[in-house]
Amino acid sequence: MPTMPTTTPDQEKTRATAARKAFIAEGFDLVADTYDEVNGEFFRATAARLVDHAGLRPGDRVLDLGCGRGAVLFAAAQAVGPDGYAAGIDLSSGMVHATGAEIASRGARNVVVRVGDAEDPGYPAASFEAVLAGLMLFITPDPEAALTAAHHILTPGGRFATSSFGTTDPRWSRPLDAALSFLDEPLPPSSPRQGARGGHPAFDSVESIGKLFESCGFTEVRTVVETTSEVLPSGDAWWRSLWSTGRRAWLSRIPADRLPAAKAAALAELEQLREDGVLRRESELRYTVAARE
Repeated sequence: MPTMPTTTPDQEKTRATAARKAFIAEGFDLVADTYDEVNGEFFRATAARLVDHAGLRPGDRVLDLGCGRGAVLFAAAQAVGPDGYAAGIDLSSGMVHATGAEIASRGARNVVVRVGDAEDPGYPAASFEAVLAGLMLFITPDPEAALTAAHHILTPGGRFATSSFGTTDPRWSRPLDAALSFLDEPLPPSSPRQGARGGHPAFDSVESIGKLFESCGFTEVRTVVETTSEVLPSGDAWWRSLWSTGRRAWLSRIPADRLPAAKAAALAELEQLREDGVLRRESELRYTVAARE
């Protein structure tokens, strides 16, 4: 009787990681053209704060992991000035293409971007004084691998800085949950909807973030928590915003004939969040900075 081929746990992990990365890239490919237009103000504001916390200096060489449409990348390039440079990598070829076009239109000489993987960025040791990761490390399949790689390519005394979402009002997950209830089948296991905020559980608390960084060889780990407040002009504006994030990979799986009902259900849940007639969403942002000895 023929024996069925079996896969090892390592092979299963490799396969699952590849599927997860493909799912992430797909989601951001879908929104590359509207990502900055719809949500750009929020991303530019959080990028500016990340760059401030990173303490970039003129002449620094900076790598931006998961650079997206360049909110962190361009802020970093401005901070390091013409004697430094900022390189960006992203899994999404759509994001890279759009950001590359913006680099060209700006005539930026100290900014480059390419498709790349944070877990294996492809640079030699001691290539950068700073590595940044704006709102992306927590959705990386293996943040420990990404941090270990970053530690390797940082110069001694270099800094790693990342932003992540902190504690959120659980009621704000209900509108999205209502829309996703119209899926024909559950989201695939490769969907990065895990942990407390849709990401890796290592980012569920300030303490767990610190342990993660220290386990990868970083020292002087500190996390600063800040709160932002946003007034949504309408339910339709929230819906457009949702479709211009990586969550579009989830929403696009809702059958077309169910999409109007899914939107209606989501907006009905959203209306429950109005207070004094205003839809106000507060977000807790965590900025973590660590050093390589």
